[in-house]
Formats: sequence, structure tokens, C-alpha cells
Amino acid sequence: MKLAIIIPSYNESQNIPLIVSRLRETIGQRSDVEVILVDNGSTDNSQQVLAAELNEKDFIRSIHVPVNQGYGYGILSGLAASDADVLAWTHADMQTDPYDVIKAFDLLSAQADAKIIVKGKRQNRKKLEEFFTFGMQLVASMVLGVHLSDVNAQPKVFTRPFYETFVKERAPHDFSLDLFLLYQAVTNGYKILEVPVFFAERRFGEAKGGGNWKTRIKLIRRTFAYIFEFRDSLRKQD
Repeated sequence: MKLAIIIPSYNESQNIPLIVSRLRETIGQRSDVEVILVDNGSTDNSQQVLAAELNEKDFIRSIHVPVNQGYGYGILSGLAASDADVLAWTHADMQTDPYDVIKAFDLLSAQADAKIIVKGKRQNRKKLEEFFTFGMQLVASMVLGVHLSDVNAQPKVFTRPFYETFVKERAPHDFSLDLFLLYQAVTNGYKILEVPVFFAERRFGEAKGGGNWKTRIKLIRRTFAYIFEFRDSLRKQD
């Protein structure tokens, strides 16, 4: 099976050389992995940095989204650009190690059951961050009626049939994409396996969805709003 790793990037020009270097180090000579770096409407010099870092013979390529339309939109654009058997996404901020995707892919590949999703389970986090994560997953689980764990942990790894059936035409374009994917997995009989991942400090730039308290609270509000909107849409379908 071939794996495609989708990595959305918005104004991460300083982190791009770091993640490209780490990808080459961890993937090495494997012929079953491709990487798609998505410049998700960046307003910095990401395009120039990508052009300098990548070459046509590389297993890493990039696509450009002209105008940022949300975190989820960037990921979905990358997914649509690949025909790989297994798909995954992670982040470009170097807080999540690209090697975690390889570990998750190898775990998924070793399973006899085709209905498997593999995701990260964050370790070594600050207690307050763990508290907010637990609170958000508790609300999501209660409102949606399913058990969800560490929703925003990366990576997410899944098969093409899952993508084609549950994600391709229906997924949201914002930060609630992770929640949507896990809900679809749980409610459609998929088993979710977790690999431990270690959350590093960001070296460059600012987190788009939870770095300081202002952005963290904004993300929480957006996620809570989506949880209830999603619940209401499910009720209408019934």
C-alpha cells in the first residue's frame, strides 16, 4: 500500500526547511510514501521557500491554495491531489513529529481488519492543556452520543475507501475536520487505534488554533459551535 501524508501550512516559512529535513530523515528510501505540503493561502514567503527546498524528483511535492479558506480546506485540497491507498494528515509546525505518521501507517498496514483508523495520543502535555482537551472531548462525546478521545491529536491515518465514502464530499473546511473524521469512524463501525506522540514546543511562528489563550478560546468556541450545529444536522437527517 502507498501512503500519502498531507501537511497543511499557513505562514510557516521558517518551519518548512525543518519539516522537509525531518521528512527526508525519517522516510529515507521508502518507495511507499509521498508527501504533499499544502501552502494554504500563506501571505509570507512560503512559496519561495518551498521552491528552494523541493525538486521535481523528490517524494515531497507542494500544492498552492491561492486564498486561505480554512484549516480543513487545506487538508481536503491535499487529499484530493493524491491517489494513494492510505491517506494521512499532520501539522507543519514541528510540534508533531512526521515520524509519528510512519508509525501509524505501519500499525494500520499490519491490521487484518480493513475498518481501522489510527490517530495520535498526545503525551507530556501541561495539566491545564490536558484539562481543556478533556473538557472539549467530554462535551463532544455527550452531545454527539459517541466516545471520542484527544480529538485534535495528530496524525490521522485512514484508508482511501473511508475517505471516498465519508470524507471527500461531506467534510467541513475549518478546524472541526478532526472531530468530523473521528465521529464518522466511530458511528460507521471503524476501530480507532492510537499511537503515543510527544508534543514539542513550537520553535517558529504562532499556533493558528491554540497557541495563546486568545486563539485557544476562539478555537474552543468554534469547536463547541460546530458540535451543536453538527448534532442539529444529524437530527434533520433523521
